[in-house]
Parts: sequence; C-alpha cells; structure tokens
Amino acid sequence: MTRPPKFSKAAMAELLEQVFKENGYEGASLKLLASTTGLSKASLYHHYPKGKSEMAAHVLAYSGARLSKLVLAPLRSANREGLLASLRGAGVYYGGDVPICLMNSLLLGEGQGLFGPQIRTAVGAWQAGLSACLVGEGADTGEADAWAADAIGRIQGALVLCRVEGTRVPLDNCLEALSSDVEGWLAEG
Repeated sequence: MTRPPKFSKAAMAELLEQVFKENGYEGASLKLLASTTGLSKASLYHHYPKGKSEMAAHVLAYSGARLSKLVLAPLRSANREGLLASLRGAGVYYGGDVPICLMNSLLLGEGQGLFGPQIRTAVGAWQAGLSACLVGEGADTGEADAWAADAIGRIQGALVLCRVEGTRVPLDNCLEALSSDVEGWLAEG
C-alpha cells in the first residue's frame, strides 16, 4: 500500500492555495483539493477536521503572513523607502507567471461571508500603510488617502488583466508606474 505524501503545514498551504486561487472557495472541491495534495479526502479531514473552510482559513492565514512580511512590514517606516519597498514586495507576493489574488478569489460566493471581514481588515491595513508613508513624506492626508485607495485599485485591476492576458506584465507595469508616481509626486513636494 502506498503511503500518502507528508507535508509541512507551509507546504500544504502552498498546494491548497493554488486551488483556492484558481477556483475560488466554492469551486475548490474536496476532490480537487485531495488530488492536488495527493492525499485522500479522509487524510485531508485528518489534517483539517472542519473541512474545506478550515483549509481555506489555513491558506488565508499563510498568505496573510506573507502579505504582512513582504507588503505591510515595509510600510511601518512611514517614508518613501518603505512605500517603494512595499511595492516591490507586492511584486514578490503576487508571484508566478500569471499572478492571482487569493483574497479576491476567496471573496466569491460563500467565501465572502466566511472571509470577508479578515480580507477587509488586511486591505484596510495596506491602504492605511500606503497613505501613512506619503503623509510621512509631507503629503496632505486627503491626497495620500485617495492615492492609496487608487493604488490598491490599480493593483487589483492589473491582477485581473494578468488573468485575462495570461501574463504578469500588467502587474509589473502597474507596480513600476506606481513607483514612478511616488518618486515624481514626492520630488515635486
């Protein structure tokens, strides 16, 4: 009898994350999750007794830790360097040849009720951090808040285009344009 593969929690999260990104919460069937991990449904339930919602919560927590490290932590400096480091970190966070936003995928259908509050908190922290960096460099709070909201909207729009075009070029171009905006805007101020 073949033994099922053994995974660390991080490795398991990475495998499951791809399924949730590509299929959303509702489209991530237990059959697909089991197939991707090479585990039986029973083995998945052994690791995640509460089922798919626990798997998605684990994936979201894993992804959230990466978001905190790569994107949010640099913003704590509340300056230009932190903001630019955060934008570079976003490029790493949304890795892959065709980057997909896990948070966006999990908000489809039933996932909205399960994960919406956590995701809104993460996006709010990201937006507040972007704004704080601009304010730390002398920008007006209202303008900084507006730019931060627009920046996240542009990033999310670029991620949609990445899926449409099958490439990461729209995201890379967006992050480069946002970095240029920051440099230009702060150079004028």
